[in-house]
Amino acid sequence: MSVQPTPAGASGGLPTGELLGRYRSYEDAQKVVDHLASADGFDIKSLSIVGNDLRSVEHIRTRLSYPRVALGGAAQGAIFGGFIAMIFYLFTPETPLLELVSIILLGAAVWMIAGTIGYAVRRGRRDFASVSQLTATTYDVVCDFSVAGRARQLVKESGTVSLNAHNDPTGRSGNLGGERPAPTQQPRGEGGSSDHASPDSSSAEQARQRAAQWQTEDGRPRYGVRRDDVKGAEEWPKRQDSPEASDT
Repeated sequence: MSVQPTPAGASGGLPTGELLGRYRSYEDAQKVVDHLASADGFDIKSLSIVGNDLRSVEHIRTRLSYPRVALGGAAQGAIFGGFIAMIFYLFTPETPLLELVSIILLGAAVWMIAGTIGYAVRRGRRDFASVSQLTATTYDVVCDFSVAGRARQLVKESGTVSLNAHNDPTGRSGNLGGERPAPTQQPRGEGGSSDHASPDSSSAEQARQRAAQWQTEDGRPRYGVRRDDVKGAEEWPKRQDSPEASDT
C-alpha cells in the first residue's frame, strides 16, 4: 500500500509544495509562519511545518534512591486515593470525612509499597528518573505551489535565516527552495569530446572480470574451472593492450 503525498496544509500524509526554508528549531519555523499569517490576503491553509530526522531524546532528571522512590510512590498513591475519595463523596455525600481520608492514606501506602518493591527488583539496572520526548533535527516550512511566489517574498521580510548546505545537520539542504539539482556532465578529454570506453577496452575489462571469477584470491583456479580457461582469460587483456592489437 503506497502513501500518496497531499498538498501543503491538507491533513494526512506528507505535503507537496515548495520548500520555503529549513530551520534548526521549531520556534524559527513558527516565526516564519506567524509572519506569513500576518500578511493580508495570504492563505495560511497552504502552509505546513514538517519535522526532519525525528530523534528520541531522554532527559535524565535525578538519581533514584529508596527514600525518593517511596516518597514518589506515596504522592502518586495519595493522588489516586483522592480521586477515589472524590467519587465516593459525589455518590454518597453522607460519607464521613474520616473514611475519605483513610482512602487517601490507603492509596498512598499501597503505591509506596509497590514502588519500593519494584525499585528493589530492578536495583542496579535503572537507578535514575528520566523524561522522554520526540524531537526533530530540522523543520521545513512548505507552501502550496499556487502561493509560492508571494510566500518567498514574505519569507525574506521575516528576518529568520534559513539553513544552507554548510550548516544543515541533515546534509540534505542542496535542494532548498524547490531548486532542481543540476544534471551531471560527463568528463571530457583534451580534445573536447567525451571519454567513452572503446569496444576493445570493454572486452578487456570483461575478460579481467571473468578471470577474477575463475580464480581465488591467491591466484589458484577455483574448483571445477579448467586451467586453460584461466590462462586464456589472463592473456586476453594483454593481447588487447599489445601494439599489434592496436594496429589492427
